[in-house]
Amino acid sequence: MSEVEQKVVWVVGGSGGIGSNIARRMSDNGWKVIISARNLEKLQEVSQYGSIETLVVDATDADDVQAKAVEISKIYGSLDAVVNSVGSIFLRPLHATSSEQFSETINQNLMTSFNIIRATAKIMMRGNGGRIILFSSAAASLGMPNHAAISAAKAGVEGLARAAAADYAKRGIRVNVISPGLVDTPLSAHLLSNEQSRAVSEAMHPVGSIGNADDIASVAEWLIKDAPDWMTGDIIPVDGGLTNLK
Repeated sequence: MSEVEQKVVWVVGGSGGIGSNIARRMSDNGWKVIISARNLEKLQEVSQYGSIETLVVDATDADDVQAKAVEISKIYGSLDAVVNSVGSIFLRPLHATSSEQFSETINQNLMTSFNIIRATAKIMMRGNGGRIILFSSAAASLGMPNHAAISAAKAGVEGLARAAAADYAKRGIRVNVISPGLVDTPLSAHLLSNEQSRAVSEAMHPVGSIGNADDIASVAEWLIKDAPDWMTGDIIPVDGGLTNLK
C-alpha cells in the first residue's frame, strides 16, 4: 500500500493508555497514524510500535491544534479520522472545587474537543469527509458524588458532538462519542491504588470489573473504519453496564 493510498488518522492524546492502544490498532490496520500530546518522550515510546509518527501539540491551544492539523494535511495529503483521547479525572465535591480547577477540567476535556473539531472539520470538508471520535464518561449521564467538574465537562462534550454531527452530516463527516466507565489506565491509577478502592470500583460496575484500555480502543477502531456511514451523533456507552443496568 503506497503512502498516497493510506488513510490517515490523527490520535490526539496518543501517549495515554487508551490513545496508544488506538494508535497501535490503526497501525496494524495499515493506516498512517500520527499521535500527538505535549510530552515528546512519551510519544516516542508509543511510536516505536509499527509505522506511527509523532507530533507534539497542546490540545488546549486552538492555534497550535489548527497549525498541526494543517501540517498533517499538507504532509500526508488527507485527514480521514481524528480521535481526541485527551482528558483528565478530577474528583472533588463541588463546594471544594476551585474555579481554577473547574476551568482546567473544562479545558482538558471540552475545549480540547472543540479545538480539534474546529481544526479538522475544515480539512475534512475539503476532502471526502471523515470520522471524528470523542470521549465522554458515564459520569455525564449519572449523578455521582465528587464528579461535578468532570460531569459538566463530559456532558458538554456530548452536546458538542451532537451539534457538530448536525453541522457536518451533509458534508460526509461523522461525529461519535465513546462513553466509558472506569478504565484501568495510568490516568486512573490513583483511583485503583489499593485493593479496597479497586474492589469498590469493580463492584460499582454491574459486570463486576473495571475496563481495560483495549476494550475502549476496539470500539474506537470500529468507529473509525467499520461503523456504518449512517451513524453519527451517537453516544456509545462502554462501561460494564454502569449507565444502563442496575
